[in-house]
Amino acid sequence: MLDGRALGSSRARELVVEAVEAAATLMAEPAVAHAWDRPSVLEGMSIGALCAHLLRAAGATIAYLDRTPADREAGVEPLTAVTYFRAAVEAPIHDRIKEVSAAESAIGPSETAAACRSLTGRLAERLADEPEDRLVAALGDRTLTLDDFCRTRLIEVLLHLDDLARSVGVPTPETDPEGRAVVVDILIGIARDRVGDWPLIHALARRERLAGDPPFPVF
Repeated sequence: MLDGRALGSSRARELVVEAVEAAATLMAEPAVAHAWDRPSVLEGMSIGALCAHLLRAAGATIAYLDRTPADREAGVEPLTAVTYFRAAVEAPIHDRIKEVSAAESAIGPSETAAACRSLTGRLAERLADEPEDRLVAALGDRTLTLDDFCRTRLIEVLLHLDDLARSVGVPTPETDPEGRAVVVDILIGIARDRVGDWPLIHALARRERLAGDPPFPVF
């Protein structure tokens, strides 16, 4: 399964910090503050709510670490970035996410941008201190490696970074292409997990043979 595992542990963590830093920089742009209460490109979310959701999604890394004992063992087979993210996007919580994001955006643009900037520093310090085999608890009693969870954060942060840029009419900030490659690998992995190999191959190279629901978009 493709899920970005070719990256070394420290590199996956560095890419998350870089992505969150890019998000903090964009959030601080005057265009974001001026449009804070306007609709974003995501249905049902204002631009402020989108920023608050991005901040929460990035901060989940520290939240997961804090709630998981450092000596936690895997038990059953750990989730991967693919199986975790697929389960997460299929969970029926999206209306609740919109409500929470709208509420958390009430602190305003400058405070949200400052919180994202602060998170960048805290993430850099915390991720550098965690061992390579660190696990985090997810989806009940399941676990996944911290590095796989970092890979899922790249999807959240980079996609929503693009959503935010498009919402305020500015170019999507440039980030390391390795991070985008991780996102592509996980999205392909989710499609493969959903439909199997041949439908995915047909979608990519033989669209005339594709039958049934298309593999893309994956969510």
